[in-house]
Formats: sequence, structure tokens, C-alpha cells
Amino acid sequence: MGSFRSRLSEVTGLTLASRILGLARDVLMFAVLGNGALTAAFLLAFTLPNLFRRLLGEGALASSSIPVLTEVAHLQGREPAFALLNALIGRLLVLLLVLLLMGSGLLFLVRYQPGLAERWYGGAELAMVLMPYMVLVCLSALLCGMLQVLGRFALAAANQIWLNLTMIGAMLAGLYAGPGWAQGTIWLLCGGVLAGGLLQVVVPVWGLAREGWRAGSWWERNLHLHKVLRLFVPGILGAALFQINILVTRLLAFSLNDAATGLLYIANRLVELPLGLFGIAIATVVFPEMSAHQARGERGSFKESFAKGLRLTLAITIPAALGLGLLAEPVLGLLFKWGMFGMEDVREAVPVLQTAVLGLPFFAASTLLTRAWYAIQQLRVPVFLSLMLVLANLVLGVIFMRIWGTLGLALSNVVSSALHCLLLFVLFPLPLGGFGRWRDSVAVLAGLLAVTTICLAARSLGTPFMASGKTGELILVAVTVPLAAALYFGILRLFKHQSFTDLGRDQ
Repeated sequence: MGSFRSRLSEVTGLTLASRILGLARDVLMFAVLGNGALTAAFLLAFTLPNLFRRLLGEGALASSSIPVLTEVAHLQGREPAFALLNALIGRLLVLLLVLLLMGSGLLFLVRYQPGLAERWYGGAELAMVLMPYMVLVCLSALLCGMLQVLGRFALAAANQIWLNLTMIGAMLAGLYAGPGWAQGTIWLLCGGVLAGGLLQVVVPVWGLAREGWRAGSWWERNLHLHKVLRLFVPGILGAALFQINILVTRLLAFSLNDAATGLLYIANRLVELPLGLFGIAIATVVFPEMSAHQARGERGSFKESFAKGLRLTLAITIPAALGLGLLAEPVLGLLFKWGMFGMEDVREAVPVLQTAVLGLPFFAASTLLTRAWYAIQQLRVPVFLSLMLVLANLVLGVIFMRIWGTLGLALSNVVSSALHCLLLFVLFPLPLGGFGRWRDSVAVLAGLLAVTTICLAARSLGTPFMASGKTGELILVAVTVPLAAALYFGILRLFKHQSFTDLGRDQ
């Protein structure tokens, strides 16, 4: 399976490619469509199948199936694990088809409700077209979970790339059709989503077939299904609550004005770049490792795997959040100031991004902590804490939105996520370490001071570059970010931060 460093490098590299393509996709979308009602309608429509992807595919089903598939594969071999996978596929398809019919019916009714803003009707119409993507992407997530169990992290990490490529291709086709063809581009974009979803199923099927998997009977009884179901029922409640939290924020923003949905989306996408590149990638690699240790009763190794993941997560996401917040304006200008998205839009997005990045370390740590709870196959507490997260975010979102508008919605996400992360850690039933030695903390603080100094100096000295337009923004960001990162990690290496030892350890 390779060392922890090699697996992490594999996942991180492909995740980086996927996130860069996803960012390019979003930049192109805002450049072509602007930040108005049409974009808001598509973002809301795309949220719905993605909600089920994270709820069923990457959420409850993956988190409940991976520990059991790992246990079966380690203790009994691949063939019984493949038989369990086939049984899960059959049950999942039935559930997804039922949800597809129900969701499409509800969206059809929304289209005929009188008195709504135009963006609501447009969002419902687009969501009806995109609902089949839910079936494809949830099935894909289950297949990718099996690939992770087998140690094939590369194919699983690359799977989002296909969606980004097809969506970019669809928008480029819309641009080729001529300027001002926004309505047609939206429909091409929906077609790109569905094509990408199909590829997200075909590629993992090919990868599993190379590992010896064959699509056998999907309806045979399997003795291990009850274990997955036992984790799935509370897990789907927890995942549902977490995804409802995302939907609540999106709906509050959608009800606020035409621009709020887009501003929050941009901020979240930039936060998700380091989150997915490092936070989720680390959790993805550590999760099967923790599950395997738990299956073998290796409590000490479980604790060390978690500690290793947490040390690395915090050491990377904290400086990433700091740097992104300090360089918010040049980063947003460089990436999004194209076409229909102008400098005024950038200025509106800056404080939203600076608020949203405060939650990055909490989002990443919560992801790892949630996987730790799933690895020990205890889900009741995470479900309860997810309920608290939803309620806190809803209450704070409504209050903060009335005071600070879009900025308040970003702040409510940060505060509720910090509380959620803290409780996940404090209530964990097994001893957990992970913060490292005192000199590791000193190293991180010294590195953060260096990052702050470089970013503030760049902002002060880089005013002429900012005024010169896109080229100046590129120079400012391209020089400052690598310099700050090199100095930060140089300080960590100088202090012999334990993460460097973790990355070199073969596990």
C-alpha cells in the first residue's frame, strides 16, 4: 500500500489538480454569467444533487461502509468484500431511484407556486434537469470508497476531475456560440454535469475491475449488511443534518439578494481549496488506517494515526487560512476579476472570504474527528452534535444576517463549526493526542509570525502592482505565496516539527 507520505502525496497531487480545475470552472462560470439571478439559480440547483452526494455517497454510506469493507477485506479477503460491495450497490440503486422520483415531483410543484422571485422558478427548473446526477455521483462515491479500502487512492482522488473537465468544456462551447448566450450556456452546463457524472461511475468501475471485482448479483443476502445498516441509520441522520446545514445557509443567502449566494459560494470555494487539498486528503488517507487499527484492536496505533493526522492538519490549514485572509483582495482579483465579474464584485467578496477562512482549521479538524468516530463505529454522539451544528448555524445565521447581511452568514458558519469541532474532540470516548510537543507549537507560532510579516509587507509594498491590473496581481500573489510557504515550512523543519517525522514513517 506504500508509506503514509506516498499515499498522501498521491491523494494531494490529484486533489490539487481537481481543485485547480474546479476553481477554473467557477472562474469561468462567473466570468460568463456574472453574479446575478441566473448564476444563483444554477448554484442552488447544483446544491441539491450535491447534497445527496455528500449525504449518501461521501457521507453516511461511505462512512458506514468503509469500516465494514475494511474489516471484511482484512479478515476474510477481497472476494467477500466484493460480495458485500455488490449487495450495497443493489440497495443503493433502489433508494436513489425512489429519491429521484420524489425529488423531481417536489421540484415540479415548486415551479407552479405563485408569488416567488424569478430565481426560484429558474432554480427549480434547473434542479429537475440535474437530479439524475444524484444517482450517478452517489454510486460513484460508494465505488471510490471500495477503491480506498484496496489502497487505490489515486483513482478515487481523481474522480472529481472528470466533472470539472466536462463542465469547463460545456461553458467553452457556450462561449464559442457567442457572447450574450447566457441562457443557452446554462443548459450546456447542465449537460456537462450529467456527462461528468457518467464518467465518475465508469472510471471507478474500470479501476475495480482491474482489482478483480465483477458485478455479481446485487440482491443476494449478505451477513455483513446489518453492520453497515447499523452504522448507516445514525450516520445518515448525522450526514443529513450536516448537509441540511449547508442547504440552510444557501437558502438564507438565496433569500437575501441575487448576489449573496454567489459571494458565499466564491468564499467557500476558496476555503475548500486548501481544505480539500490538505484537510480532506489527510482524513481520506488516515481513515482506512484508523479503521484497520480498530478492527485489529490496536488502540495505541489508532491513537497515533489520529494524532499524526491532526498534527499535519493543523500545521497546514492554520497558515493557509492566515495567508488567504491577508491576501484576499489580490487573490480574488487575480482569480475572479474577469468578464462579467468586476472590481466592485471583488470588493464585496473580500470581507466574506476573510470571515470564511477563519473556519478552515475547524472544518478540517472536524472532518478528521468525524472519521475517527466512524472508525470506532460509534455514531450517536456525532449525530447529536450535527443536530447542534444545524440549530446553532440556523439561529446564528438568522441573527447575524439581519445585522451584517452576507457577512453574517459566513460568520455563523465559522462560530457553529468551531463549537462542533470542540465538542467532537472533548467527547471522544478514547484517549486522543495530536497536538505534539511544546516546541512544535512554538514552531507553528514562529512560522505564523513569519507568514503575517511577509503578507503584510507584500500588501504594503505591492500597491503599485495591484494598481497595474492583472499582471501586477499575478506577480504579487506568485511571489508572496511561495515565499511565505517556504519560510513557514523552513521554520517547522528547523524546529524539527513532528509532522516531518510522521511523513517519513512507513505505515
